[in-house]
Amino acid sequence: MKHTVLVVDDAEINLIMLKEIVGSDYIVLTASNGQDAITLMKNELPDIVLLDINMPDINGFDVLQRMKETPELANVLVIFVTAETETYLEEKGLDMGAVDYVHKPYKEKIIRYKIRNHLELKAYRDSLEDLVQVRTQQLVASHEAIITSMSLLAEQRDKVTGDHLTRIKISTQLLANKLAQAYPQLLSQSDAQQIALYSPLHDVGKIAIPDAILGKPGKLSQDEYEIMKSHTSKGGSILRETNTILVGSNRELQFAIDISEGHHERFDGTGYPMGLAGESIPIAARVVALVDVYDALRSARPYKEAFSHEESHRIITVGDGRTMPGHFDPRVLDIYNTMQADLDNVCNAYMGKEPKTS
Repeated sequence: MKHTVLVVDDAEINLIMLKEIVGSDYIVLTASNGQDAITLMKNELPDIVLLDINMPDINGFDVLQRMKETPELANVLVIFVTAETETYLEEKGLDMGAVDYVHKPYKEKIIRYKIRNHLELKAYRDSLEDLVQVRTQQLVASHEAIITSMSLLAEQRDKVTGDHLTRIKISTQLLANKLAQAYPQLLSQSDAQQIALYSPLHDVGKIAIPDAILGKPGKLSQDEYEIMKSHTSKGGSILRETNTILVGSNRELQFAIDISEGHHERFDGTGYPMGLAGESIPIAARVVALVDVYDALRSARPYKEAFSHEESHRIITVGDGRTMPGHFDPRVLDIYNTMQADLDNVCNAYMGKEPKTS
């Protein structure tokens, strides 16, 4: 399939000459002024533009500037065509994003070579970008699979299914996204994505908790409870060790560490393992803490029945002595209140395979 070349020049003789030079190899469109060129490009996108600099009304620099400000035209290749010899004009055009210059009088072979070379170079860059995008998607998928596998390894020892991880991840995504929208100074959208990605690792430290404690149907003794609480710090240790053997910068894994260690911290300072309070608790942990409590209330366990959404919502926002609204970041709690029905929908969609009470 032939590439399309747009020739823009206010002199008809130049349009005829350039069309003659490249017409045998490319589909050639022509425009005699800058405004017509912009209009034409929006209707029929060219692969490359031969653009005269000195035109009345809208000169070549102005046309290029408009192209760069128009998303669908911003990546179209531009070669300036000019009789000017001043170096500063070439520098200006190249600084603006032109890929090359053609000087008058025209040299047919040079014009052909430059067009061909720049089109081939762009095709090569595009193929590399496509390859990088595919490879990146593959790496992300592999990364998520590893996260899910690690999470399932911990959760299944606690007799919890993958549905729990799905609920945590989707609910965290919903809450984190809305928090980022409402409080961009607190949380960026990209960080919200990372928090959701790593949220299934919140209980990865349960790998290190004895089965007798994880599977105990009744109330834990004080000593057993202390061991159970250590899953937070143990999870952080596992993830820190993982971080040391990874190559390169792994800032994102800090989100996983923060979540694992901090999802049982409370905003009022009464949580564990470090008794952190307020802003000293990482924001990732503050988000997952609320989601985890909501999901725990909604889920049946060997030692408790599942609560309804209404009862779970009441416990989080009013309190029942064990769980109190002061345990949560007020901003996170405010966002939860605006979208708590969404969390109910997630539970309804991904509930049903959890273990029943005995």
